[in-house]
Amino acid sequence: MTNPRERWSFAQIGGILAWAESGTLAPEELRRAAALAPLAPDSADWRIAADRLLAFAGILLLATGLVFFFAYNWDDLHRYAKLGLAWSALCACVVAALFAQPFATWYRAALLGAAVATGVLLALIGQTYQTGADLWELFAAWLVLMTPFALLARSSATWLLWAVLANLALGRYLSTSNWFGWFGVLSGPEGLYLIAAGNLILLLGFESLARGLLVAPRRHVQRLLALGVIAPLAIGAGIAWWDEDYRVLTPAFFVLGALACWFYRDRRRDVPILAMAVFAAIAVLTLGLVRLIPDDFFAYNLVALFVIACTGYAAVWLMRLMQREAA
Repeated sequence: MTNPRERWSFAQIGGILAWAESGTLAPEELRRAAALAPLAPDSADWRIAADRLLAFAGILLLATGLVFFFAYNWDDLHRYAKLGLAWSALCACVVAALFAQPFATWYRAALLGAAVATGVLLALIGQTYQTGADLWELFAAWLVLMTPFALLARSSATWLLWAVLANLALGRYLSTSNWFGWFGVLSGPEGLYLIAAGNLILLLGFESLARGLLVAPRRHVQRLLALGVIAPLAIGAGIAWWDEDYRVLTPAFFVLGALACWFYRDRRRDVPILAMAVFAAIAVLTLGLVRLIPDDFFAYNLVALFVIACTGYAAVWLMRLMQREAA
């Protein structure tokens, strides 16, 4: 076995040391692995990690400082000064990205800053000129305008912001209809269906186009979108034990849960998404037991045993899958 970079990645080092601690890896094999490459991060690894952390933290802190600066000095600044500062921050981030190496840390951090500054500029325009636009329109406009930055950056951080904005825009749009109130999407099954369906479409898109949308093959965005699919359906299926209107969500939850377990176990191994689906199913079944059992001490102890047994078995199963994935 050779390592073309003459170093182990962080994930490989963690797996090797975990095997050594559990006894799976013999001492001789551990020494062979250490002979191939050091089993500890070197100075270059620490510099890369610090570079990424400080770059993205600096951009986010500057953007946050810009927001608080406007909030504190709102009455003292002329509207042109406010718009000029926000526009200058956006232009500065774009210029920094133009002069940075494509897909380098500063390139992606600058484009993330440009995406955040776009939202700040839109909020300032809405507050200054009182356009009358609803919040969902602000989120939707921000989403559309930051999409080119996300496509250029191909960064997990920028796409995570994009996914959060998509959910905020959809949730706020549902709240403006006659069905829901603000943060009241739980008042009907239609809203939960639409939120889950929207996240499912985005999840399928990222699963099929991840190589073109992301520089590094990390799965943070897919896991956030999977949570956006599983959580609404699980909440609806749990409420369905008491409210018949939500029972249409129960088959959708279990069918999609079964498909997720098959896909993320056999086709594309992703233990965190599997854990979401499995533990959400345990929660829904536990609520069903609570609804159906008689109200006495013995029955509630049976529910506790059911939860302990199911979660214990699921934890062991997921741990074995993680060990196979590491191998």
